[in-house]
Formats: sequence, C-alpha cells, structure tokens
Amino acid sequence: MTSTTIASASKAIANVGTALNLPASSPLDSFTGQVETRTFWSASLGRTMPYRVYLPPGYASGSRQYPTVYLLHGMAGSDRQWEDLGIAQAADRLIAAGEIAPLIIVMPEGESAYWVDHATDGQKWGHYTAVDVVNDVDANFRSIARQRSRAIGGVSMGAHGALQLALNYPGEFSAVGAHSLVLRPFVSAPSYFGTAADFAARDPMQIVKARGPGGCSFALWIDIGAGDPWAGVATQFDGELTELGIKHQWHLWAGDHSASYWSAHLDDYLRFYNASLSSRVPRSSLS
Repeated sequence: MTSTTIASASKAIANVGTALNLPASSPLDSFTGQVETRTFWSASLGRTMPYRVYLPPGYASGSRQYPTVYLLHGMAGSDRQWEDLGIAQAADRLIAAGEIAPLIIVMPEGESAYWVDHATDGQKWGHYTAVDVVNDVDANFRSIARQRSRAIGGVSMGAHGALQLALNYPGEFSAVGAHSLVLRPFVSAPSYFGTAADFAARDPMQIVKARGPGGCSFALWIDIGAGDPWAGVATQFDGELTELGIKHQWHLWAGDHSASYWSAHLDDYLRFYNASLSSRVPRSSLS
C-alpha cells in the first residue's frame, strides 16, 4: 500500500467520523473499544482483586459519561470469560451500527464463590461485587453513577449471582440478565451457603417468593438452552415469576450450557441491557 493510498484511506475515515459527529481521535480509538485490566484493594475480601473493563470507542479522547453493565462469569470461568466469548467485538459492532448506545462493560473476578456473602467463612463476595467493584469503577472511570444507568448479568453461576445481588442489594442495579440460570437446591448448594435459613436468604427462588413484585423493581431477562440440564428448574422459576406477577422476559432457545450458546446470543444480551439502561447524565453532574 502506497503512502498516497494510506493518506486517502485516513482522510475517508476522518470524513466518516465528522459525519457521525465522533470526537477527534485515531481511527482505532474512534471505531474500536478497548479492554483494560485493573486491580484494586477489596475491603470486603481483604485482598487485591482484578477486573477487566471494556471502554467504548472514543472513550480515551472524550469526556462523555456512560451507563455500565457488570457481567459475571460462571463456575469454571474467570474475569476473562466474557472477553473470550467475544463481548468486546459484539459491543463494537452494535455501537458502530447504532443499535446500542456506547457503554462500559465491567467483568469482575469471582473465582468459584457464587458471588454471595458466605455464611460460614466470612468472605463477603456479594458485598465485594455490588459495593467494592462498583465503587471502584465509579471512582476511576466515567460511569454514570446511579441505579438507572447500571445493570448486572451473568452466565451460569454468574446468572444466579446477578439475580441474587440485585435482590440483596436493592438500589444498585436497574436491570438483570440471567443467562443459562443455575438454581441449585439446598442439598446441592456449596457448604458456604450455610444452613437452610442462610440458603433461603441467598436463593433467588425463595427471595422472590418472600418479597413479591415489590422486591423485584428491576428489568429482568432470563434465557436458557432447551438442552441445558438446568432448563427444567429455570422453566419452573419462570412459571413462579408469572404467578407472582413479576414482570420478566423469558427465552427458551435451542442450545445447551456452553460457550457456543452464550456467544451466539451476545447481541441479544447487549440489546436488552441497552434498552433497560438510561444513558442520560443527571443534571447535577453536568458542569
């Protein structure tokens, strides 16, 4: 490629950016989001923890604030799981097409702790996720720091985590995405769920029964593959939510409990979060 061709291509990209009213920046910054890794001290866990964060195209060169989605990994995953599924590429594509608004995506590390405050060993994984991680993101990135602009979702163990965190930490999240939702009975729950009474305070099925519609004041999406071993319990939960009058979206799709299923539905997930979140910055935070 000659220098003349490169110059022409760069000029064309710049003209597109001008037409779309994008901030002045490099072509890559304008059209591609970036994934960064950050570590911070979690008071709830008493140790340093990492998380990954997707920053939308143009973030580095602008001053705009963005809604935020927290995506939790499954039991065998890590803070890399959603990135490996292709969430950054899906977000770039939908933002470029104008199908979703630019947003920040946070991918915390949850090990195999089920994203709950443990009843037996003092580890507060729920508080770490819903408070420590959220506070660190709001302090260090241009997130819109309010419930209306904050969503949480997850796959498998992370789906359970997203739902129970929204229930147990009201006021934090305005939308919940439970993808391939795992709902374990007490007899198969990890020991750190504690006694039957402790379990009830951490089990989404029992929490929603106890609180009713008033305790589920967030947009709720549940999806699962028809071939998923957890599909039966999830279908039962869908019926219970309907009987309780709790509004939610329910999707039983072809597929199983696998990365290929989740990757195939990334666009669906992002469209749900986009539709549920407010991108409007509060007047009080405008200079």
